[in-house]
Amino acid sequence: MRTKGLLDKAAKALVSAVFVGALMPAAASAAPDRSTGVIDEADRIMNDTYQEFAAEPHRPPFDWSTDGCSVPVAPELIPWNATFRPACVQHDFGYRNYGGGGELQLSPTRDTKNWIDGRFREEMGRICRTRLDAPACLSMANVYYQAVQHFGDRAFFG
Repeated sequence: MRTKGLLDKAAKALVSAVFVGALMPAAASAAPDRSTGVIDEADRIMNDTYQEFAAEPHRPPFDWSTDGCSVPVAPELIPWNATFRPACVQHDFGYRNYGGGGELQLSPTRDTKNWIDGRFREEMGRICRTRLDAPACLSMANVYYQAVQHFGDRAFFG
């Protein structure tokens, strides 16, 4: 029961913050030259597991910047921010390189956003399955996933 109360409280805090950093408008830029295979390389990187992604060399032309998990600092969320950070970093890579607010704008479409959000959920699940508290972890992963699905448009589309 205590876990459900914490999850409900965490979900409300997360949704109310609406990923504050993710809602900042980004500057528009020109579409990339796709003839160089940049999108194929980005697809390969986005399909890495979170462990493989962490080992990727940070090569141009990609934007490797991250704000980690941009959720509010609330006592019940603090452990989950650290837990999900590897998946959040990979999710940031997706939004910053495929989305309309980034320099490359590889594929700023609803289908691409949904794919990136799905990869985020998949990698959080991979993290959770290694933990003793897997059920609570998976519940919180769903909260994070729902938040990016419902409130990540401005971050992705720019």
